[in-house]
Amino acid sequence: MRVATFSQTSTILQSALQTQARLAQNQEQQASGILSGDYAGLGQSAVTLVDLEVSVSRSQAAVDAAGDTLTRVETTYSVLGGISDILTSMRSNVTAVLTEEDIAGLQTVAASYLEDVASLLNTQLAGRYLFAGSSTQDAPVDLQTYEAATLTDVDTGYYTGDDYTQSVRLGTDRTIEYGVTADEDAIEAALRAISYAASADPLSMDDVATLSDLLVSAQDGIIALQSMSSTTAASLESFITSEESFIASAEEMITEVSSADIAELIVEASSYEVQLEASYAALGSLSDLSVLDYLF
Repeated sequence: MRVATFSQTSTILQSALQTQARLAQNQEQQASGILSGDYAGLGQSAVTLVDLEVSVSRSQAAVDAAGDTLTRVETTYSVLGGISDILTSMRSNVTAVLTEEDIAGLQTVAASYLEDVASLLNTQLAGRYLFAGSSTQDAPVDLQTYEAATLTDVDTGYYTGDDYTQSVRLGTDRTIEYGVTADEDAIEAALRAISYAASADPLSMDDVATLSDLLVSAQDGIIALQSMSSTTAASLESFITSEESFIASAEEMITEVSSADIAELIVEASSYEVQLEASYAALGSLSDLSVLDYLF
């Protein structure tokens, strides 16, 4: 009996084992909600899934970099706004000087404002100085040896950084520059004006008139730097929004590629169960066959 039915029994048993394996996989997919726990089980879809996941990773890294840069740009904008406010106050104090008797008070105020501006320019974010170029570990403004000698001669003796402009790469073909250094013309003019007002001996009424013009020019330049920072921030925000939209779409596609269709799996499972029952029934029938049944 075993010799006569061995071939057919083996074929049915092999088929039953394969169906049982497919049913087990089907049940695992229903439980997990995904087609496979590894790429091998996805077939041709694995290539699509890998491409999507790589794209999402790259986009997320770019979004993270853009987000960090946006924070620095916004902080830079805020610092420049603080300097502009100080210049507004300084201009008000200069306007209030009507006689030489008022000059002493102006110089006292200027000395305080000079420290305030230096403090703003030495702002750190995440341990990095924002206005130092590439020398992000060193404070860019040092007033210890700085004292403006005139209102007309450019003097960046206070600056300890370099002229490197910070930038961020957002892709293979896109880079955004965002750095502002403390030796920018407008910043230098602001420090020169306030330093001279604080230390000139004597500070004449003619100096006061020149000082007023220099403060106006410096503030206009500071506002222009603010405008540039605002434009950069808008570009970064637009990039982040665009990339986050792409990431959301790509993640939906990843879900579609890797997720199991539960309804379809239920139908398949039912079919596998019917096939198994038929296989088991056939195996049972074959095991009951005996050559003796056909000899008598």
